[in-house]
Amino acid sequence: MPESPRDQILRLRAAIQRHEELYRKKHAPEISDFEFDKLVDQLADLERANPNDAGPDLGIGDDKSEGFKQADHKAPMLSLDNTYDEADFRAFGDRLYKALGGTGLEFIVEPKVDGVAVSLTFEKGQFVRAVTRGNGARGDDVTANVSLIREIPRTLKGAPDLLEVRGEIYMALAEFQRLNQLREAEGEPLYANPRNLAAGTVKLLDGEEARKRRLSIVCYGLGACEPTSAFDSLK
Repeated sequence: MPESPRDQILRLRAAIQRHEELYRKKHAPEISDFEFDKLVDQLADLERANPNDAGPDLGIGDDKSEGFKQADHKAPMLSLDNTYDEADFRAFGDRLYKALGGTGLEFIVEPKVDGVAVSLTFEKGQFVRAVTRGNGARGDDVTANVSLIREIPRTLKGAPDLLEVRGEIYMALAEFQRLNQLREAEGEPLYANPRNLAAGTVKLLDGEEARKRRLSIVCYGLGACEPTSAFDSLK
């Protein structure tokens, strides 16, 4: 007997919740991003076609974990959308073209660093807090571990009263290989990939263990800026 739409929805929701937990909380994914996104798309299609069987928001992308204090983002920290299909990308361009009244578009393409999104808060030029994206409005306060990253300045000269700097924390391949060599020498299982290890390191509750691992960061944008008049000078 074939599955009913309701049964398919329940099965997909359970699978998505499980894989989200493995990826966001345990940093040990069992499937690729592509496979996960296909499950999410399949669920969305089913729930659109069967709205009476649709369930509540699954909170996909929320990285908040137990054991951490949480803090609000002054400006929402949005996530990136993605596509694996050229037709989807071209349709995105068409929508932008129409939204801008038919004017010409210029696209900038840059590499995507695969790590952990973070927001760094500076108050009167002093680095005071690091918060994960969480659900976009509120995330985990990971200041203790992020403060170990050498590239983050402790003070910014001429900074506004409040500034949120958005970036991506990652682990360089050389550091990942160094740590795996140590694991191998100790007869321990090897870490799967730099992205998962970076995410796990940011969320370590053991500060001594965090100090043994070197993380890096690339900053790419701004969040809140107060006073807002200072924003243009920062672009």
